[in-house]
Amino acid sequence: MLARNFRQVSRSLLPLSRAMSTAADKKHYILRYEYVGDILDRRGPFRAEHLERAVNLKNDGHIVMGGALVNPPDAGVFVFNVADKQIVEDFAKADPYVLNDLVTSYSIREWTVVV
Repeated sequence: MLARNFRQVSRSLLPLSRAMSTAADKKHYILRYEYVGDILDRRGPFRAEHLERAVNLKNDGHIVMGGALVNPPDAGVFVFNVADKQIVEDFAKADPYVLNDLVTSYSIREWTVVV
């Protein structure tokens, strides 16, 4: 009877252990863009591709959320959950906002999530 109860508990924890091992392989990163002063006037020709690339990475499970800060709209932030920081770096380097000088600088920081 004890062995049967142990097996039931072990089976019920199996999905949790799988989720935990997957989560342990990934880290959160914050990608922060600093925008040019006239970002709202200049982003038009590049916005669709910028958003499409972000949505694709969200659909792939790499981006958790992202968007522009407001009042003033001087920065943008993306939260990534990835196993390799290179994914974040590659996204930033190929982003049309970066390539077309709408981003004056960007930073990538690892983020320890506790809640």
